[in-house]
Amino acid sequence: MTEQAKCTIGVTILQNGLAIGELYEPTLPDTTGEESDTSSQNNDGGVKTKCIGWLTNGNLSFKKYYTGSAADETLRTSISDRTFYNWTVVMPHNFNSGANGYSWNGQIAKSTLVADGSAPAYLDMEVTVNGKMTPTSTAATGLTTTFFSIADDGANALTPSPAASATVFEYEVEAYSDTVTVAITPIATTGTIYVNGVIVATTVASGAITLNSGTGSVTMIPITVSELNKTPTTTWLKVRIGNTAQP
Repeated sequence: MTEQAKCTIGVTILQNGLAIGELYEPTLPDTTGEESDTSSQNNDGGVKTKCIGWLTNGNLSFKKYYTGSAADETLRTSISDRTFYNWTVVMPHNFNSGANGYSWNGQIAKSTLVADGSAPAYLDMEVTVNGKMTPTSTAATGLTTTFFSIADDGANALTPSPAASATVFEYEVEAYSDTVTVAITPIATTGTIYVNGVIVATTVASGAITLNSGTGSVTMIPITVSELNKTPTTTWLKVRIGNTAQP
């Protein structure tokens, strides 16, 4: 082995195309085999033998900071629906250029809101694995030139930093102090685009996305591009409320 170990800061978990923000301590499902003793009196050397039968998948687990948003409440309460979702875990962009992912069908098995005052409130989540996980090793193309644009509810164009490009996957965007919502227009020549978990056609503006209010408040907005049998590519916009009112 000559490869150098790589950091995994920046793992993304997607639920039906929605990249879940503010997550930490993700643990991928483990797989264990059910062992059966196949030893017999004519085993060579008197050494016992085994065979593996049924495979059992453990749960995906992660924690997510809880803000009380509509998206957080949907995630917290959806355990009651017992719905099967498509789940994908994507390794970071600096880990094989974001090409490695793992997908499966599963249900939310644990949803605990922890708010004991010792740390920021968070959701403690677990997700089942229904069947076999499917690995992917080729990244989706993602956004293409001119990548995306963002405008506020006053039709003011907002400028991302750094400038949008094919090799940057996280941007800072300053909004005016009285901005309530923004809309994002994504551009991708291939695949299905999800803006904040909602499918949006290329070159078409998304619906209004409500920002956290108050000067200095930050809202993380994901843009994900999915292609069949490929690892989704996600771009994050970090929108911060500034000090200046709209012109």
